[in-house]
Amino acid sequence: MIVRIMGDGQWEVPDDALARLNVLDDLVTQAVEDRDEEALASILSEMGDLVRRLGTRAASGVLRLSDLIVPAADTPLHEVREWLQESRVDDGLIPG
Repeated sequence: MIVRIMGDGQWEVPDDALARLNVLDDLVTQAVEDRDEEALASILSEMGDLVRRLGTRAASGVLRLSDLIVPAADTPLHEVREWLQESRVDDGLIPG
């Protein structure tokens, strides 16, 4: 699975990381609904850290279609909310 962390490039992450990413995705949706910017930043940071820890950075200069895009930890709540609304709010950041 290819995951893009906004501002930090693409990472190849094993498919078995998807379960934990889905849990964090649900927490992102909840933090946005609760308008809890502190929780949102913490969860996005944890998502990015998980991707970096479990993944391997994709070769620079090679762009591949990302299966998942993780906003940077400092992304404002209103931007994440808009992103969720533009995609599928029921799915969160991760489709499915």
